[in-house]
Amino acid sequence: MQEKGVSKFNQNNLKLPVYVPCVDLMRDDVVDQRFFGIVSLFNSKGEILDYAKTANSLKIGCENNYPFFLRSLLKPIQASIMADFNTQDFYNFSNPEIAIMQASHSGEKIHTDLVLSILKKANLDESYLKCPVIQPLSPFAIIKNEKLQKIHNNCSAKHAMMLAISKQLNFSLDDYTSINHPLQKIILKKVIELSEYENPPSGFDGCTLPVWALPFENIQKAFFKLYNDTKYEFLKTSYMENPYIIGGRDNSGLRQDTLIMKLNPNLISKTGAGGFLSIYNNETKEFLLIKMAQDNNKARIVLTLSILSKLGWIKNDASWPDFNFYDENNMPVGIFKALI
Repeated sequence: MQEKGVSKFNQNNLKLPVYVPCVDLMRDDVVDQRFFGIVSLFNSKGEILDYAKTANSLKIGCENNYPFFLRSLLKPIQASIMADFNTQDFYNFSNPEIAIMQASHSGEKIHTDLVLSILKKANLDESYLKCPVIQPLSPFAIIKNEKLQKIHNNCSAKHAMMLAISKQLNFSLDDYTSINHPLQKIILKKVIELSEYENPPSGFDGCTLPVWALPFENIQKAFFKLYNDTKYEFLKTSYMENPYIIGGRDNSGLRQDTLIMKLNPNLISKTGAGGFLSIYNNETKEFLLIKMAQDNNKARIVLTLSILSKLGWIKNDASWPDFNFYDENNMPVGIFKALI
């Protein structure tokens, strides 16, 4: 029986999402590329801002119930199951360790040392990780002659956390990435509990772990519960206290989550693959959710910074990345322009 107030996924009731123009890449006065997205701003009662009426016809919000795979946006929700088993105290995890469990890190030594520390506290090592060996997000992470390892994967801390919880609960360690593993069933139950969305579509993320899809409204519900329940306060505090740990640097400078949280310490930023970015304002208790149709990091940060400035959440200063587009000689040949 469906619980009261819980939305149930039904393919027959879905309409495809409506993406609208939100960023142009200009070469001279010519629109060379156009990027599309959906943006919503929520308070605890629901959607509160409609750019379709206020800013150059940028449609804000997803008016239907189309679910999107959360990708790395799911990490704080996955980490929230620690609160049910007191995992943080069981292993005496530090705030930086708890922060990186929720993060997509750059694979720098400051990050990989924390991943190894999480594993060591659970009496495990890197060989237990099921995340693939991939290039770290930071081009500076691998020093000369250093071997590329699983710990360099931006999702390795999430995997280490799942291994630690599995060991604490006496679950098997060799199949924790299976959607039928008891740990993943616990995570799914938490996704449903926080989002109030029954039977969300399931799939697998790039790092081999299960991931679920939620509509915008239910993503908002999940994060409001997560960031306004004292049960999960340790997750929020750890994340906010470690803006470099939860991101780091890449070839463009500070990673987007790190940059946003340094621009305003009251903001909790979490990016996700597939063009996702979520920001919770811990001061105003508002939640900004962005989903780009194209997975272009530069277009996403241009749109995000422009919206944050319009909302008064950040100020335009020298720490912003430039909006230029560069050729192969690193010469500016175009510029990204937000359409709000």
